This record gives sequence, C-alpha cells and structure tokens, in this order.
Amino acid sequence: MIRRNYEIAAGRPLDLEYGGGGFVAAVDGKSLSQTSDGGEVRQHLQGYALRWRSLIEQAGKYFYFLPHSIKNPMWGEPKRLLFDHNEGTVYATTQTGLELFCDDNGLAMRLVVGNDSMRRKAFDTVKNGERTALSVGVIMHGDEYVQVDDDTRVRMVRSATLQEISLVAEGACRQAFCGLIDAEDARSLQQDANSFQIMNDGAAHKFLKALGNLLEAVRNDRP
Repeated sequence: MIRRNYEIAAGRPLDLEYGGGGFVAAVDGKSLSQTSDGGEVRQHLQGYALRWRSLIEQAGKYFYFLPHSIKNPMWGEPKRLLFDHNEGTVYATTQTGLELFCDDNGLAMRLVVGNDSMRRKAFDTVKNGERTALSVGVIMHGDEYVQVDDDTRVRMVRSATLQEISLVAEGACRQAFCGLIDAEDARSLQQDANSFQIMNDGAAHKFLKALGNLLEAVRNDRP
C-alpha cells in the first residue's frame, strides 16, 4: 500500500520541497524489464518533480507555481539528485545522467541509470517502492500573494531557481510522481513530455494507487 502525507522542508528560509508518490510498473500495457545481476539497468526513472498550478501547503503556508516559473533547468550550476534532501550524498547531477525539462505542465525529470553504481541505488529505491515521490528544493524570487479568504493567503511564484531534486517516500504535491520506463523504447525527455506520455504515466500511477487502496481495504475487511 502506498502511504501518503509526507512533507519535508529543506531547512533554508526560502526553500520549498515537495513531491507526489507513485510507481509505474508498465507503460502502454507493456511490462517493464530490468536486470537482476547488478549490470546495466535497461530502465530510466521518469516523472514530474513539479506541476504548475498545483496548490501546495507547507507548514500552514500555501504556494502556487505559475507556468514556467522555473526556466532552463539544465543551465547554470549542476542540479543534484538526493535522497530525502540529505546533502551528504549526491546520486546524480545534470552533468551525470539527470535530465530536466520544463513544459506547459511542469518540471519533467529523467534519470538515465546505465551501469553507474550511484544511479543504480536511485533506481533500486524506486523499484522497491521505498522512494517513489519527487521533491524539489528551490529559491523563490519575489513576494506576491493572493488573498483567498480572511485567513488564507497563497504565494504566487512567478520565478524560482531550482537547486536540487530528491527522491522521497511521500510528498505534498499529489500530481507529481516518479516511475520507471523502458530505456530501449524511450524517446527524448522533451518528446515524452510534449507527446503527453509522461502525463499518461501519471494517470496510470493514479489508477494503480486507487486499485492498491481498494485491494488493501478489501483485505482489511476480511474476517
């Protein structure tokens, strides 16, 4: 059963990190294969680390990222892939297999695993369901709010600088997810995003989660 309601802060005043859980075991009905001998992995990690227009709640504060509030994520300082925002170990960067692309739906990511031992650890943590959510750390620029009601203000983020992405167990943004795709049939990350293939994977994730919850409920009702 996939557990939710996990949220983690980076510890820096202007950082926001969040994600969504999910594990895609098949694409277009095709079962995904992987190595079992520790050799080259024939799968990529892929999903959305951030979805625009998704209302995010963190410690009683609300955020709303406008489309393309993060621009050119592959430019500038290398972006890092971490586990649980632990700065002690970097599993990949945008110079070593981590690919990022912003489209009209959000921030898409892909990790090419290959036979790299550190990236293999990232693959294993998604494959075994330990960490199937993506959480991002950003620095938000500007200070614009929309008053929703007497007690609620939402920060409208028009510009933000991405610093890192983490694989985590659960996340606050339920529309974000991380799954596995067959490397042999994969097109470029940009093509998968533009063709809505990644969005389709997200829909598959939601279906599998709902099915898993239903099965768990049935098991719990058994005498």
